[in-house]
Amino acid sequence: MKKIAFSTAVTLSAVLALSGAAQGHEPTTSVASSIQELTGQGSDACPSMSLCLYQNHNLNADEPALIWAFPISQERQDFSLKDHYAANRPSSGYINAPDSGWAAYLFPDYTCGFAGDREAETIQFSRSRLLNDLDGVNGRAKRYGYFYKNGKWTEDKMWGVTMQTLYLNDRAGCISTGSWTSTSAHRPTITGDM
Repeated sequence: MKKIAFSTAVTLSAVLALSGAAQGHEPTTSVASSIQELTGQGSDACPSMSLCLYQNHNLNADEPALIWAFPISQERQDFSLKDHYAANRPSSGYINAPDSGWAAYLFPDYTCGFAGDREAETIQFSRSRLLNDLDGVNGRAKRYGYFYKNGKWTEDKMWGVTMQTLYLNDRAGCISTGSWTSTSAHRPTITGDM
């Protein structure tokens, strides 16, 4: 029975990843893989070349719980969690990848990236980054408002990107993984402070 449930979850994950690509927010390539669902705890439970999001704080330290592993390859891959069991459940995260050249991003809504007239936030994972809590983490945030840069405020409201403290605990909607170069669009220039 577990095998059937796992196969269904893998198939659903692949369909969700592909459907996210069809909405115009596609990765730099059409490659899409499934999300691996594991049970465990600690960084040792995270497969190599993966971003792992853990159901509980401190990488499930108190007891084994769910881990969602997103594969990392050279090409950028976007995984929308819309209608997926992992949506809005992770509380901690870890990237198991070599120290340079690889990146992963967690977005709280179901769209990966900063495109369009909408607010967006992301936490970046690289260099074996371990976050025991997804709250109170510095990240990039796209906002609409007045921005302060070089000693001046903008005269008109505008879209801009700031660095700020983000609270993404139990807010997970889209994950991007890839090489540092294929995910460069997720590191937009900082406009200023709001």
